[in-house]
Amino acid sequence: MVLLILLVISIVLQIFAAGVAVRLTRTTKFNSSWILITIALVLMCAMRFNEFAQALSERTEGRTNMIVMEPEYYVWVGVATSLCFAVGVFMIKKILNYIALREEQRRNSEKRVLSAVIRAEENQRQIISKELHDGLGPLLSSVRMSVSALSTQSLNDTQKEILANTEYVINEAVKSLTEISNNLSPHVLNNFGVARALHTFVHKLRPMCPATRIAFNPGSLREVRFNPDKEVILYRVVCELINNALKHAEAETLTIGMDMEREWITVRVEDDGKGFDTEAEAEGMGLSNIASRISSIRGELRIDSRPNGGGTRVFIRINSK
Repeated sequence: MVLLILLVISIVLQIFAAGVAVRLTRTTKFNSSWILITIALVLMCAMRFNEFAQALSERTEGRTNMIVMEPEYYVWVGVATSLCFAVGVFMIKKILNYIALREEQRRNSEKRVLSAVIRAEENQRQIISKELHDGLGPLLSSVRMSVSALSTQSLNDTQKEILANTEYVINEAVKSLTEISNNLSPHVLNNFGVARALHTFVHKLRPMCPATRIAFNPGSLREVRFNPDKEVILYRVVCELINNALKHAEAETLTIGMDMEREWITVRVEDDGKGFDTEAEAEGMGLSNIASRISSIRGELRIDSRPNGGGTRVFIRINSK
């Protein structure tokens, strides 16, 4: 009785496995190795059913209408099953290659979409920057010249004070407009490359962050130019990492180092701040956005940080071509 129960359980499991295999045939694009494995599973179902029928016949002393396979046929079914399994497993590499190919195609598609989004974003930044610089900039300059012309007129003390305040506000507006335009599309990056652009960015930050000593070393990348799209992405990512360190780390020292060996560019951003748990998503730090940008240019990103004063070390490696 135990043998019959085990055979029934075996038959149910074999039928389930064969059914799943049949349903997956279309997914594997009717791969020959998977078809052979599916046939082998179906034949195993037949063999288990034959064993069940034989065991039941012996238990009832032949008082059953179930058809039992002849021993010769049973052997041939066993040989066919083994052969299908052997050839199918031998050819299984085709399925693995197909799965790997599909996964690679999916990743490439995602990277192309992300790259297109990033390029569109940068193009929009450049358009807005140009509109601000070429449109609003000249208007403010004209207003400043007109106000300056008023200073030659005879004015009382109150009028002079109002005029001086107006000139100050206009100058601040022009300065803010220039900074906004430059942040949207840094002309230094476009004209001189990522190393010079980061040097300018750090130079502007130092007076605003006196509590943190910021060191920047462009290394062998000082005058090197490479793929413009990669330059923009690398610049944005490093700027984001610097801003994150200044905003969240409470560090005394922040070091940015760059280097280039053959066609490989490496960037290290390190601080001695409070650190954070890399396993948890740090709110407001945009780490997923940084990782997506680096992934879009087939780069490598590694973040090592320990909370409670362990500091943070970020390593970036990309191909310049």
